Amino acid sequence: MTLLFVDSNAALRGVRTTWLRDNLPGYTIVEFPGPAQAAAWIAKADSLDILVTEAIFPTQESGFALRDTARARFPQVRVLFSTRYDLTGFEDQIADGLVLKDGPYTPEKLLERVRALLTRPVESNEAPPVMVPGTVLGNYQVLERLYNEKEAETYRALQVTVQRPVALVLLKPEHLKQPDIVSKFKERERVKASLTHPRIAPLYEAGETNGWLFYTRELPRGRSLSELELTDERLSERRLAEVLFGVAEAMQFATERGYHHRTISPRDIYIDAEHQASIVNFFRPPVAKKRDAKADVVAFLNLMKPVAADGKARGLLQSLADAGHDWDGLLNALDDVRDDMRERSIVRKIEAESLPVNVNGRKPWWVWMVVAVILIVVAGIGAMMNGLSTARATAAVLPIQMVHIPAGTFTYQKDQKVKLPEFWISKNEVTIGQYAEFLQALKKVPAGEYDHPLQPKTKTGHEPLKWSQYYNAAKSGTTFNGESITLNTPVSQVDWWDAYAFAQWKGQRLPTEQEWEKAARGPDGRLYPWGMQPNSKAANLGDDYNASPKGLGGAIDGYNLWAPITRDNGDVSFYGVCDMAGNVSEWTAGETTSGEWPAHPDYIDIKVPVVRGGHFGLKSNDQLLTDRRFPESANEATLARGFRTASSTAPAKSQP
Repeated sequence: MTLLFVDSNAALRGVRTTWLRDNLPGYTIVEFPGPAQAAAWIAKADSLDILVTEAIFPTQESGFALRDTARARFPQVRVLFSTRYDLTGFEDQIADGLVLKDGPYTPEKLLERVRALLTRPVESNEAPPVMVPGTVLGNYQVLERLYNEKEAETYRALQVTVQRPVALVLLKPEHLKQPDIVSKFKERERVKASLTHPRIAPLYEAGETNGWLFYTRELPRGRSLSELELTDERLSERRLAEVLFGVAEAMQFATERGYHHRTISPRDIYIDAEHQASIVNFFRPPVAKKRDAKADVVAFLNLMKPVAADGKARGLLQSLADAGHDWDGLLNALDDVRDDMRERSIVRKIEAESLPVNVNGRKPWWVWMVVAVILIVVAGIGAMMNGLSTARATAAVLPIQMVHIPAGTFTYQKDQKVKLPEFWISKNEVTIGQYAEFLQALKKVPAGEYDHPLQPKTKTGHEPLKWSQYYNAAKSGTTFNGESITLNTPVSQVDWWDAYAFAQWKGQRLPTEQEWEKAARGPDGRLYPWGMQPNSKAANLGDDYNASPKGLGGAIDGYNLWAPITRDNGDVSFYGVCDMAGNVSEWTAGETTSGEWPAHPDYIDIKVPVVRGGHFGLKSNDQLLTDRRFPESANEATLARGFRTASSTAPAKSQP
């Protein structure tokens, strides 16, 4: 016999557990501080006879959801809820469970209530279904009961005429002669029928047959969260983000339109094979007491913990919970999270158009013939223009221009007041032309001359991926990945070690996070470099980004990918520093001049440099200048990331 005891009171949990062990011979007592750990244990347990759990945890997680998880595996489990809260309005969720008021309660009182629970026959703990399998109700045949609530039962049923599986919700017969309950049941039908969203299971039909009152709704695709918890499958960060986004989208849609709902539970969330989420239509008429949307969001995020993989996925849940979002805020945050994840795969999504291939994976002979002719023509033209092109390219490379940032106090992150000494920061992001000069200079010095002491031994150079392709395109002023590119386009595909070495070569360094943010936000803590109001045309951001390699984006700011630093630019800070909100995101040295990297939020034993600023694939938002994005490592390089340099001393007078 097994009793699962879930109690968040660390000071008393040990005493209560010991009391149960000493006074319930024959029982194995398993204890946990919270529902997430308990649900994980239930998924692997061989048996469970009694569940003692808080009804509402201090984290706003629900013991009712834990009860549902337990009964999905062990239908006959007896349940005792403890509570320090008023549970008025939770009668449906309590159902057949007993309640122990926590004042706090004594171990003797706990044992008394557990023994009272044991005196209840199992049959009374789980009443038999009203409808036996095979019962026909109008156009529906009952298959099995899914779950039992105070006033209604929900069955899996088959719509006979079209052979469609549905969920059938039946009002219990003892309530049919109670006008107020019947009226509420029908009002719920009307509310559910009025709500239409692709991620919310729709109401099919409201019916009354032979005195029975019922309605049917869609059975969402895939498995419920309750079912998923019972498997060994865990959701990666990317898959979890998709599921969270789907639920948030549905909840934001409904709550924004004034629909009320009960507490969300694991049986309400469904996840299909493509990790797209939908929810049961558990919305109902409004009540006088409004729900706390932020608490509901935290409770939902906690529900997802048992199916989240360790590491990044759990870190994502925690960061979202700590942010204190309502449903609208959660949806917006997840939209940004998904955009940020796409940054890692931009290289794969925006490949240049390739030549045709045949079914064997080889290019047809005629393609090579065409290519040969083109190369001959291009070679002839190139021979004539080479000298002129090279001269123009060399002349077109703008030097690094440093901007003075005076000493003083500024607003850092949310409300921190930080005082910095004066420093200088490059007006623009380092360009392809400037980086080419660095690579040329490396050929004349000993290997590793400018490398960081901790640079991996496996990294033997600083030439970015596909450098020759996009450098040649930049020299000739043509296109790369469908976007125009010049020597004054920001360099990308550089990892942190590359950025560090370039800065060392220039006799400078990378800016700290604090320096970067002061240069971007000015002395008055702006949300955007240009001020406090958004301006979709000011910065090269991803509101018009198109991941297709056809170069179809850029309708708003004129650029789908990177933009040259020579363009007319509205992304200019108080101090005159350009492209802090968009264009490419940028490597930083550390939060302060100590140069120490912070711990990665998902892997606390790993330290990484922080990336700051938005980029051409990231949608505009009011946190572009304060977001701290953590790469997987300093070795990470993407098409949307570059850098700029800084210095603690004034530049030479000969520099523009």
